[in-house]
Amino acid sequence: MIQVSIRCYRLVDEPPEKPYYVYVIETLLAGKYYSVERRYSEFLRLHKELRKHYSTPEFPPKRVRSSHAKVLQRRQQSLERYLRAMLAADQSSRSQVLTFLGVPQEEQFGSSENIEDKSIDHQPVFYFKADPFLEHVGDDASSDIIIQGVFQALYGKNE
Repeated sequence: MIQVSIRCYRLVDEPPEKPYYVYVIETLLAGKYYSVERRYSEFLRLHKELRKHYSTPEFPPKRVRSSHAKVLQRRQQSLERYLRAMLAADQSSRSQVLTFLGVPQEEQFGSSENIEDKSIDHQPVFYFKADPFLEHVGDDASSDIIIQGVFQALYGKNE
C-alpha cells in the first residue's frame, strides 16, 4: 500500500534566483518513509510526460502567479489528489510517479505486494508449548503458580 500526502509548502528565497514555492511530499511505501520537495513546474513536467503515454486525471492549472495562502493551499490539495489518482490508476505509470516521489528504483520493485503477505524469516523469540490460558497447562504445580501469578498481575484476580 502506498500512502502519499503533501504535508505543506514553503517559500524558497535563495538569490540570485527569484523566490519560489516548493511542496513537501511525504510517501509511505512498505513501511519506509520518503520525503521530497518539488516545485509546481516539476509537477507540470511529470504531468506532460505521463500524458504522452497514459490517461491522466485533471491537472491543476497554473493560474496567475499568486502567493496568497488560499491559492497555494488549493493547489497543494489538487496536486495531492493528482498524485493519488496517478498511483491508483495505472500500474505502468506508477514507476515514474514513484521516481518523482523520491522512491529508489530497488524499492519500487514489488511495491504492489502487500506487506502482510511476506513471511517471517526468523526464529520466534518467545513461544508457549501449549495455550497458557487453558486451565491445565502442565502436570506440575509450579506451572499453575506461575499462571496464577500472571493472572493476578494482569487482571488483579486469581483464576
